Amino acid sequence: MIEKNFEHDDPYALVGQGFPCPAGFDSVGLMARSFVEEYAMIGFGPKHIMRLFKTPYYQGPHGVLAARGENYVQNLIQEVFAGIDDEVIAHG
Repeated sequence: MIEKNFEHDDPYALVGQGFPCPAGFDSVGLMARSFVEEYAMIGFGPKHIMRLFKTPYYQGPHGVLAARGENYVQNLIQEVFAGIDDEVIAHG
């Protein structure tokens, strides 16, 4: 395997940037909903999505679960899947 020593000014270095949100803005809730919606759009069912939130490897969803709890995530999943044909959900 090829290894490369990263330089201080490497353009491919992973960089995070925070920014302020207005008071009352639920950034964690919106992020959680976007996770659920994205996984649903690629065909994951509710049970599969819940497993992703429970898996530490998926740091974003798992962080939401740690911050808000299992009931919050379960309710969010149910809300996103409300109105979807039960046969579609059963395959996920």
